[in-house]
Amino acid sequence: HGGRGRRIGMADVSVPLMARKIRSVVIAANLVYAASLLFLGVAPDVPDIGVDFPDFAAHGIAYAAHTALMFALLLPLAGRSNAAILAFGGAFLYGGLVEALQFLQPTRTVEIRDLLANAVGAGVAAMFLYFVTGSRTTDGRR
Repeated sequence: HGGRGRRIGMADVSVPLMARKIRSVVIAANLVYAASLLFLGVAPDVPDIGVDFPDFAAHGIAYAAHTALMFALLLPLAGRSNAAILAFGGAFLYGGLVEALQFLQPTRTVEIRDLLANAVGAGVAAMFLYFVTGSRTTDGRR
């Protein structure tokens, strides 16, 4: 077939029953992960896991993962551009909420550096996912 193939994207793929099951798993994963972030963010004493890992790196990784989960949930509904923007915004706002709730916990402190790390992790993940999920032609080229 020598010419360029027709452009396809995620919206062109339709597997209704499997899609519903996967969507349910993605929703559950988002809820469990968000609850875990909330718990770790407001718990009076976060357990030491014995690994010397910078706090800002842990925040960045945590909110990159949060962004990826939200992106997976939003992609079929909103398209990749909107999914990337909404996932970044959602992760950033959620991180801000968790930081704000730490203000109410006497043993925790609110740190702007944590918010910045959350934003960097979420932003890197959103951009990465936006470009990785770009449409391809049927012959595999972009």
